[in-house]
Amino acid sequence: MNRLLLVAACLLYGLSLSWSYVNVEGLMGFQATYIRPFSAVYEVAGFVLIAGLASFVMPLRISKPSDVALWMLFLLWLVPSLLLTYHVGTRPAQEIFQFLVAVSASFVLLVLLCRGPLLKVPRLSIPSVVYKAALVIPTIALSGVVVELATRTNINSTVNLFDLSEVYVRRLEAQQVMESGSFPMFGYALALLGSSLAPICFIYGLIRRRALFLALGLTGLLSMFFLDGTKSNLFLPVLFAGMLALGINKGSQFGTKLAFSLTGLVAVGGYLWIEHQFIWISSLFTRRMIMAKATTLGAYYETFRGAPVLMQDFGPMRLIGVTPSTSKANLVGQSFGAGLSEGWNGNGWSSMYADFGIGGLVIASALAAILLRLFDGTSRYAPFQLVAAMCGYVAFVWGETALTTSILTYGVLVSLLLLLQYRMGPEERRVY
Repeated sequence: MNRLLLVAACLLYGLSLSWSYVNVEGLMGFQATYIRPFSAVYEVAGFVLIAGLASFVMPLRISKPSDVALWMLFLLWLVPSLLLTYHVGTRPAQEIFQFLVAVSASFVLLVLLCRGPLLKVPRLSIPSVVYKAALVIPTIALSGVVVELATRTNINSTVNLFDLSEVYVRRLEAQQVMESGSFPMFGYALALLGSSLAPICFIYGLIRRRALFLALGLTGLLSMFFLDGTKSNLFLPVLFAGMLALGINKGSQFGTKLAFSLTGLVAVGGYLWIEHQFIWISSLFTRRMIMAKATTLGAYYETFRGAPVLMQDFGPMRLIGVTPSTSKANLVGQSFGAGLSEGWNGNGWSSMYADFGIGGLVIASALAAILLRLFDGTSRYAPFQLVAAMCGYVAFVWGETALTTSILTYGVLVSLLLLLQYRMGPEERRVY
């Protein structure tokens, strides 16, 4: 019965996405640029794939932290991709369906590789006081750096960042400041603040009800948003709070609750836009956090099918004498009318497809499984909910950027190292 309820929730979620894409965002929003008719048989096939994956592949209950990541990827990336990718580009629907079957197979591979006992990862044990100081002090210091940068540079303080079309102006200004030479060492440090230190502080504060850590995490995330306009830093507090509210502890039917919750948000957002011209839920949540992932997959397939770039735009290629070429994001931006000056970031799987073709999908799943298995191993030493929330964050990142980029720039490796150093106190051991 629980499995049937899970399948029904996933199918209902898919129906809400299809309805909202065509009747809301497709008529009044940005997605109107990418909407074209195709045979209903392919939409039905997408629902069949969703039902099959929910029935036989996805975990019913949370048993490891990586299960949270798998559900985040499935509902925020794969489900919309299976239904909406046909709208993007000019390729025949049959060809796109074959590509989506390959994408689904690579996701099944990821789920299978994540199964098995917890890895025995080496523990980097340090005293609890030292660990907490290593979180608090850099977070405070780097948040101060953000304030200093904002006051001592020519970043425009009048930009309305809550009009998310203007965040790209702020992002360009921040990039120019970082590349100006005045602050050459702060770029990576500030990325560490927004991608590792602040998220861990915020999640720890929520789980343990520690106001100091909660305030530090929220301050770090929001300060980074106001500095460089990175939208994920604005959404992450809501994402973390939502995951914890739905339950990411062992035994929770997280996937079912997440599917029903997303269905409600999509439906309510669409209704408010149509009936009351209140666009914010649909525009900020449905389009930017869900539908954009499907259009991205379609755009990358259209641009790089039959012509993988073999990581020639990867910065470290300089070490072997290869001059990095124009980035994949900028090439996609050019192909879809934005021009080379505006990038269109791919997700973990679309980016690997652009590098290595269909084989890149397998590489992406294998690399993601290795990282998630390592995160699972840290739950031997750190609170289960903390590790599970970080896995959910990692999945969110992989839905918006390349896996290779996420490891350093988005703090996946640093987050892993921080969790390996966690030491639970006696009270936490009784709980976890």
